Amino acid sequence: MSRGCGSNAMANGLCLSAFKRPSTRRRQRRLSFFFFTPRASLQKQNMNRSITYSGALLAFSFLWMLCVTSSFGRPADTPPGLRADRAFLEASTKADRSTLDSLLDRQFTWIDANGKSLTRTQVLENLPKPANADVEPQVRLYSNVAVARASSGRLYVLRIWVHREAGWRVVLYQEVQQVEKPEPPPSRSSSGDCENPCKSIPFQPETQSEKEAITSWQGVMRAMANNDADAYVPLIADEFTATDTHHDRPYTKADRLAQIKKQKVAGARSAPPELISARMFDFGETVMMIAREQRPGAKSYFNTRMWVMRGGRWQMLFSFNTRIAE
Repeated sequence: MSRGCGSNAMANGLCLSAFKRPSTRRRQRRLSFFFFTPRASLQKQNMNRSITYSGALLAFSFLWMLCVTSSFGRPADTPPGLRADRAFLEASTKADRSTLDSLLDRQFTWIDANGKSLTRTQVLENLPKPANADVEPQVRLYSNVAVARASSGRLYVLRIWVHREAGWRVVLYQEVQQVEKPEPPPSRSSSGDCENPCKSIPFQPETQSEKEAITSWQGVMRAMANNDADAYVPLIADEFTATDTHHDRPYTKADRLAQIKKQKVAGARSAPPELISARMFDFGETVMMIAREQRPGAKSYFNTRMWVMRGGRWQMLFSFNTRIAE
């Protein structure tokens, strides 16, 4: 027992002098063991660490590549708007009134190839069959609006979807049966003036966007009436198409420009159809109008147009024209 420490102190570990210090030689050996590892041993340890780190890095890289490959290789999910469109076609084909009731917008309109217009209530009562239901549609998205087209031969179908708070709802179903031989546009005398729709129309748009879209449309009508290609170009979207009953194929923006220039060279002037009535839909970044129009000396028809805001102006996306048989 160490001097100056009692038995109780030693038992409780409170007497520091009771712990005998190791000799200097033993301390050196211990220090040498911890801090002065031979060079060969250090090199071996470093090599082992390098092998371990390299293996871990290789394994991680392999797993990462598997994840990335599987992610990139997996096909993208079907857009919700397109899934709703397929559900609509399936429900219409199977006469599933319950599903249709959940997909039809409150302002829904159905226009068949003969120009017969049906409301939402009438569609749910009669359940008409859709045309080109087995044709894969071409779909374009404009913010909260989806434009689906399905064509087969000279029969064209347009379906307009809008995303509401409750989900995607179809606002319009419309068919156009084009003729085999195109009909010439009605002409007017050089002294004739385009009043309706170029200057005034029997319809009052409600929202600011609707008013601006109407102004843009009237600009297009004036440009066509006066064969003014320069005024026509900025008001028409590049993807524009005109699908009319009295044509044998859809017209593009380039086709319209060629038509305007041809009439200008020939000294002919076309007569834009007069507006009889209209309904407009303000979807935010797009505006749609379902109009009933009358060509001089011809039957009236339903013409659906849509505009999109681009570059500070409203540009027309399409014109879809169905002649009314009766």
